[in-house]
Amino acid sequence: MDYVFVVTYGRSGSTLVQGMLNAMPRTLVRGENGLYIQHLFRAWRAADEIRQKRKGPSSKQPTNAFYGINALTRGRFVRNAQRLVTGGILGAEDAGDYDRLGFKEVEWHHLTAEETEPFFGWLDEVCPGAKYVLNTRDVETVLGSGFWQRRDTDESVAAIERVVEIQDLLRSSRPERVFETRYEVVTGTDRAASDAVLRGLADFVLGDCDDALLDRLRATLEVGHGPNPFGKSRRDRSAEAGSAT
Repeated sequence: MDYVFVVTYGRSGSTLVQGMLNAMPRTLVRGENGLYIQHLFRAWRAADEIRQKRKGPSSKQPTNAFYGINALTRGRFVRNAQRLVTGGILGAEDAGDYDRLGFKEVEWHHLTAEETEPFFGWLDEVCPGAKYVLNTRDVETVLGSGFWQRRDTDESVAAIERVVEIQDLLRSSRPERVFETRYEVVTGTDRAASDAVLRGLADFVLGDCDDALLDRLRATLEVGHGPNPFGKSRRDRSAEAGSAT
């Protein structure tokens, strides 16, 4: 099984990217899940911390308070985490129907700077060869769109900057496993530039993109994705209402 994850921030057009990925054959990319895999990673770190302290010979004895802590190995934890991740993505779907699984997420900013590289190292074990689609959009536009309008501006900027830092880490540490999508290019009026990104995305995920697949990817651009499709926000609608009066 191959894996692909969308790494971005909210209101960047990530649901549209999700839609394009799901237009690809034998590919299942789910929506946001609160980045629950971060908790799996932290669970391992917490368990491993106590394991490293208490894994001496005496822990093999049933009279020891930490009896059996040696049995909690990284490999065993990773294998079980993989079952949780793939099972959570598949749900009731048949694994035999898919070659690629993943999800898009906008909560990456909850990863601390200290844990970011260890987290992705661990995720690379749980989902070997994982690919990362790094989606971006003009930050000023993002801040004026959707739920960001209800949040403190400084906190919003800090969250987006944290995601950008994570994207930069992935670019530098895993350059062969990242692909860039830019909302303004994908949805822009320059058809050649948009098609180049669509073909590039398909080639990144599948290894190829024929004209029929390109047509399917183009078709996703005509379908509303997310809570406010086609970039509509309350501010946009307010401006339109004002211009109509």
